[in-house]
Amino acid sequence: MTARRKIPTKSELIQLQKIHKTDEKIGEYLGGVPAYLIAYWRRKKNVARHSVPKFSEKEIRSLWERFGDDDKCGLELGISKAAFYTWRRRYGIREKPAFLKLEQLEFNFPGVKTQRHTDTLYGKQASVQKILARAASVEKVEVGETITVEPHLVIARDSSGTIIKEFQKLGAEYVFNPARLAISPLGQVEENVEVGPSTYATTREFARRQGIKAFYDIRDGYTNQVILEKAHILPGQLALCNDPQGPVFGCLNACAETVDAAMIARTWAEGKIDLEVPSTTFIEINGRRSRGVYARDIGLSAVGQLATYDLVGKAIELSGSVVSHMNIGERFALAGLIRDTGARTAITPFDSITRRFLTGRTMQEYFPVVSDKDAVYENLYKINIDQLVPQVACPGSITSVKAAAELEGVAVEQIILGTCTSGRFADLRVAADILKGRKVHPDCRLIIIPASRAVQLEALKKGLIRVLVEAGAIIANPGCADQFRPDSELFPSGQRTLATAGARFMKLGEESNTEVYLCSPATAAASAINAAITEPSRYVK
Repeated sequence: MTARRKIPTKSELIQLQKIHKTDEKIGEYLGGVPAYLIAYWRRKKNVARHSVPKFSEKEIRSLWERFGDDDKCGLELGISKAAFYTWRRRYGIREKPAFLKLEQLEFNFPGVKTQRHTDTLYGKQASVQKILARAASVEKVEVGETITVEPHLVIARDSSGTIIKEFQKLGAEYVFNPARLAISPLGQVEENVEVGPSTYATTREFARRQGIKAFYDIRDGYTNQVILEKAHILPGQLALCNDPQGPVFGCLNACAETVDAAMIARTWAEGKIDLEVPSTTFIEINGRRSRGVYARDIGLSAVGQLATYDLVGKAIELSGSVVSHMNIGERFALAGLIRDTGARTAITPFDSITRRFLTGRTMQEYFPVVSDKDAVYENLYKINIDQLVPQVACPGSITSVKAAAELEGVAVEQIILGTCTSGRFADLRVAADILKGRKVHPDCRLIIIPASRAVQLEALKKGLIRVLVEAGAIIANPGCADQFRPDSELFPSGQRTLATAGARFMKLGEESNTEVYLCSPATAAASAINAAITEPSRYVK
């Protein structure tokens, strides 16, 4: 028979509140006591829920002077925008911070590039720096500094067979933490080996023996999309991957770094890796979308405008009213296209859209990051989309971007809609809305590649697949177009292809003498009707 737990005295409960603030935290400190029992003890001792203020005036004032934004301050404390506003008003903090008053005196001249921020009032840390500092278990990091980080997730998609061989060469028997690994036998294009049952069997057996539960086969679809759907990576976390499109996890306010197969294998064995802290470039996208303009049009336009600036190896922080109104799928597509400029990673801010996306997908606690108000950026760029029209990237380079109207009538023999960059449900719905009651032109073929099995199932349930098939589209297995070899049927030599894929697909087309144009799902669907590049605005409801 266990001894009856001694109820804390009133003074002890008040002291515990000063330190731990909430009933949940007090219960954890006392050894797993339920929060409702702590609340019962408080009522018996006549102790208010917050007899001591949960947040001090000094803490609230410090955050307000640092960010000057109720939403960002609330994120730092793990409370809502309205809750922080209530605390600020409680302490009578109503004046704007000094830096906001100064900003009202500044003039913004037209142009893409603006002056870098040089204030030195506070921490000066950008979002990516904060994530890397957290992964390295240090307070702050400096640009150019080499740090040892422990990633929250390590993804092996490309060349998984090669990574396994490298891991075995290191003499390691078991991976550092199977719960932090995700692996897929897809994406063997870079290996220069024959991909077949043996490669799949080797990867599958390795995952089974190591206890890696996040193993995604060809039936699951594009690995990064599945990881996003299952919330394996969360805001404020660091992921490592050997897929060039890995940095798209920035759409969840996370940081993802692309490394080679040898570094992935070393991380499997040791659990840590050395990374250099990159400088951060801030890109603000504002304006109002015109009809027929989607996230890929915005991304292609941004890539074209930023082509003359050196973004190679830099972290990109995306912000602005346009980004704040994008759903997670659109941010996923935008981050992927920005990554094609050569940037090391791209990250979007955490907000209510991110929170809603994660609701019901994970029970884990996560800690978003917010850049300091005086964060030091290498460069700042402002892009306005008020006059933007649907865009198309021309063969040769993803930075060679033109308005779809300029290329109107250019014949295409094949159209690929979907894949890893634009194969989400919203993309398929845009295409289905355009193709409903219409037919794919007999002179071209339309291939639909959903990003994942979950997307395909949702499209089946909502009737989108039926609409697309009735229009004459071909539904392929879910995944990414770059999992196909250059000599496959997706790359007919001498023909012209219009796709919603990324720059990597364009390079694969060059290897088989195939002209590849890149566009949005709306442009792809409209072009399928005419077997030629078509400005989609007149087809969009």
